[in-house]
Amino acid sequence: KIGRGQRSLLVLGRYDGPDLHWISADNAAVVTRNGRLVKTAGIGMELLDTQGIETDPVAAATFAFDGVHTRTVDLQDPARVYGVPITSTFEVLARESIEILGRPRDTLAVRESNTASTIRWSFENRYWFDFESGFLWKSVQHFARNVAPLEMEILKPAR
Repeated sequence: KIGRGQRSLLVLGRYDGPDLHWISADNAAVVTRNGRLVKTAGIGMELLDTQGIETDPVAAATFAFDGVHTRTVDLQDPARVYGVPITSTFEVLARESIEILGRPRDTLAVRESNTASTIRWSFENRYWFDFESGFLWKSVQHFARNVAPLEMEILKPAR
């Protein structure tokens, strides 16, 4: 769901290497790469692309969150802006049990603090990683300025 909007069921439409393309009944689409939101389409303000300058801690599944991490994004903001650098730091919050479709999941809750100083944008993303495997079960991720974040819950891992 986006912000306070209705929950939508997205189905996996395509594998493209590490990228998973998820599609809704109303033809909105999001692309995730190892759990990180990297593209959107059909939502309004779009995240056009994401490029990692280094290994993404969200994708590592090793809980290696130390240091400052950088990626670039291309945004429709409302005009298109390309190559916006975003710096991130991660903070492990707590071991937390969450429930998805009535099933408890033992997770590690993590906060990612982000800054895109060239466009004066700061925001926080949240992640809930499986405590044993590192699989990302739930996240709340921002994808555009002045747009509520996208909250995702994975019902079962893609295979």
